[in-house]
Formats: sequence, C-alpha cells, structure tokens
Amino acid sequence: MRATLLKTQEQKSRFGGHFFYAFFKGEDGRSYRSCLYPQYGNFSRWRSFIGREGVILEGLNTKGTMIDADSIPREVVHAV
Repeated sequence: MRATLLKTQEQKSRFGGHFFYAFFKGEDGRSYRSCLYPQYGNFSRWRSFIGREGVILEGLNTKGTMIDADSIPREVVHAV
C-alpha cells in the first residue's frame, strides 16, 4: 500500500521514554496512523522519515486503520 506521511508527533510514553505517532493519508483516501518506538528494532526503518511531511511511502501493511510498524517503508521518488 502507498500512503502520504502527513505529520509525526512525539509523545511521552506511559512506560517511560517517548515514541512517535505517525499520521498518514492512504492512496484509498482513508486516514491511518502508526506508533513508532525508538527502542524497537524496526525504528531504524522509519528514522529517516520522522519530521518529513508530505513524503509518499510504499510497502506499507495495514491492520484496520493502523499501519504496521514492522512494514518496510520505501519512499516513492517521481521521475521528472
């Protein structure tokens, strides 16, 4: 699936530390979100996209309205 990253928002975790909410608009027009924790191994896949609004990502797996943080996101680069 493809989706546009609308924004990321850092939050304090109730378990200590912090995490990021990532908000997306899917190619199907629906809204999605994901929770990204820096202490988890899959965060390295997402690190370069934190704070980059408007980037289009593909390779995303969904579970309802959540994008699975174990997805392997790839930036869609448009040829000019």
